[in-house]
Amino acid sequence: MERKCIHCGAPFQGRMDKKFCCDDCRTEYHNKIRRQREKGLREINHILSQNWRILSAQLRKGRRRISVSELAAHDFNFEIYTSMRKTFPGRRIYGCYNLAYRISRTGYVHIFPIFEG
Repeated sequence: MERKCIHCGAPFQGRMDKKFCCDDCRTEYHNKIRRQREKGLREINHILSQNWRILSAQLRKGRRRISVSELAAHDFNFEIYTSMRKTFPGRRIYGCYNLAYRISRTGYVHIFPIFEG
């Protein structure tokens, strides 16, 4: 009985439970499955990295406060963050890796580093 590789479709011979014609096809097949499975994770990490770069750039400029609209103009995504902590009723602090920010009622974002210890 002739079998075909589930990755490239090439015919091959061997054990009855063999699915691939060679190690390269087996590796590429499993890498493709892993890439598809982790696609969402990569997209979220890309957004988080972009947010971190934006916040970090503001801190390097000495700016600890920036308007929500200005941050949005830099393509900051307010819906993705690494952590969120409620402080007072209606107030939240959002984390983005080792930085944090708080959105004030006056329309400003206050940025600060998270210190561990």
